[in-house]
Amino acid sequence: MSLFLSFVAAVTPLTAQHSTDLRCVSMLAIVADAQVRDTGWAEVEPVKDSGARYAGVIGEAVMKDTGRSREVVRDLILRGVAGLQKVGTIAPAEVAACIARMKVAAPPTPQPGLPRCAAILSLAAEAVKKREGLSKGAKDLATLASLLAYRARVEGGGSEAEVMATINAEREAAIKTGGASEPEIQDCAQLAAAD
Repeated sequence: MSLFLSFVAAVTPLTAQHSTDLRCVSMLAIVADAQVRDTGWAEVEPVKDSGARYAGVIGEAVMKDTGRSREVVRDLILRGVAGLQKVGTIAPAEVAACIARMKVAAPPTPQPGLPRCAAILSLAAEAVKKREGLSKGAKDLATLASLLAYRARVEGGGSEAEVMATINAEREAAIKTGGASEPEIQDCAQLAAAD
């Protein structure tokens, strides 16, 4: 069997669910873009972040289920966007159905708590310091970690020792799992800025 035929045999056809999910990813990308540009879809909940998470979940599922590469799946989504833009209108009911589908396939992650955020921002600060020295970024992350540790102690309701033990446990858990994702770090930075 030639290399081409073995590649074609390794790629599984898209299912109806894959096609619907990819269409929803394309549609929500258009909606998110319009919301960011403030050119439409203001009546719909913001979908920029949740849509990106959904696109990641669907993209990974399609790659896993069909054997397609990341680039091929990305191209399928981009062709879907182009096709929807060519049509020019998107039915609000279809957007609502896609949002409902998104919430099931890629539910929002729970916001991390103060101890978790203090721990992961401390680890992020150490990683940046190791990479860049005592840069502004490293100092900013260390400051945010300290602020969150202080807030955890003040708002935590336990003794300082209990709160610090919780922060240290979160730190060890984060180290064991390889750190935190970029969205989790961003959520923690927003939590620190919310004070």
